Amino acid sequence: MEKLKRIIKQLSVEDFTQIKSALEKNESKKFLTILKAYREDISTEEKIRKSIKSSEGAYYVLKSRLFTKIQELLVENNIIPETNPLIQYLHEYPRETAIALLHQLEKKYFDNDIPQELINVYSALKKTHFYSDKYYHYSQLYNKQIAYMLAFEKAEDLLFSFNKALANYFFSRNNSDKESISLKEIKQIYSLNQSHRFELIKNFILIQCQLFANIEPLDEDPLEDLIKRCEQIIHNYTNDKQLKYYKLVVDYFWLEYYFKINQLKKAEKYFEIINEQNNSWLLSNNYCLSFKFLLTKPQLLCRLNKTSKLKNKNEELYFDKYDFYTISTLKFSKAIINIYCGNTKESIDILSGLISDITLYYFFHFEIELKLTLAYLYIKQNKCEMADELLKSLSRKINDGKKADYQNALQFMKVLNLLMSKSKTTIAKNKIQEAIQQFNFLNSTEKNILSFLKLEIASIT
Repeated sequence: MEKLKRIIKQLSVEDFTQIKSALEKNESKKFLTILKAYREDISTEEKIRKSIKSSEGAYYVLKSRLFTKIQELLVENNIIPETNPLIQYLHEYPRETAIALLHQLEKKYFDNDIPQELINVYSALKKTHFYSDKYYHYSQLYNKQIAYMLAFEKAEDLLFSFNKALANYFFSRNNSDKESISLKEIKQIYSLNQSHRFELIKNFILIQCQLFANIEPLDEDPLEDLIKRCEQIIHNYTNDKQLKYYKLVVDYFWLEYYFKINQLKKAEKYFEIINEQNNSWLLSNNYCLSFKFLLTKPQLLCRLNKTSKLKNKNEELYFDKYDFYTISTLKFSKAIINIYCGNTKESIDILSGLISDITLYYFFHFEIELKLTLAYLYIKQNKCEMADELLKSLSRKINDGKKADYQNALQFMKVLNLLMSKSKTTIAKNKIQEAIQQFNFLNSTEKNILSFLKLEIASIT
């Protein structure tokens, strides 16, 4: 019942207090003992079981029942109050009053583009006008809102699919993956449904094309203007609850934009906004390349000389356990943070574990970054044989003719091989410096690598 333990630890203070009070009220002492022990996480399963004098079988049943009890209490404590009394309007109000109230709701929901509620309103207006010649009119409006909702679902699905394709390209930097990123469908849907939500989704796709794939669509606004437009839309529709989550995505775009153009102070402002939502930020993976924040964060803090903010961060992060890209980046970013914090051995352990745990066949760019980083750390630890083995394997893959566009990686391998020679003469140091300069020159393409090691590489000589 590891799930039970995770849920108890994730409970808000309010929910935990209410559940604890309910169990105390019912004098459920054994449930309370397990609840508190899991919350505080200071005791083993065996000690908890013995403290409540329970057999292993009975203990398992107790945890199962506690899990069910917590589910019931969470639902009970978080019931959403009824805010849309449409049924009450139909059955308890005079017809004219009900219609007046429904029209008021119609205007409110229409102005704020809330189609889910408009469907309910037009369904009610159909019923109130069943014997009227306006029945057909409201039926048409109802059908229109249904069609709108279906189109919006399609638009969101396109955004989600786009982000998955973009993540795939980010890991592979393969031209065929880049070509699979299409803008045609979302533009067609927006041309037929020009509401603020559709425009935001379209802009999210256009913004990320420029930010993360260097794709600049023809006849579209510049990157900065697109982000400003998103901000303006969100400001104009303050009653649309969905936009609360879209706003955070727009703030993230500002962070990545300012980081990309090297305006670090402006980037820091938006970094703080995203970092405040750090535990739940990765759940935005359907709306943007949220895992990229894990790579931007240590680089930004390092360049701001604030790497102390990376230390002692053991907070639990919520993420989609089926999202390969986020899970892999989460581990990779921990290795990077350990490099900045001087924990070379811990970083080596994470990277070697990651390489053995995942399949890298389709993600050669990610494989290069992982293995070159690991080889560099091996050299720092004087484990040159292990570094040499990694470098030879990578070199064969790049030189097989299929990966010839990674001259930057080959050049960095030259840097590492010079480091392994252990020669400390002035001539050797000059060779390393020249090799690094050549690497930096070759590394300015779309397939640039090791940006997170930039300061490390600069300090080599």
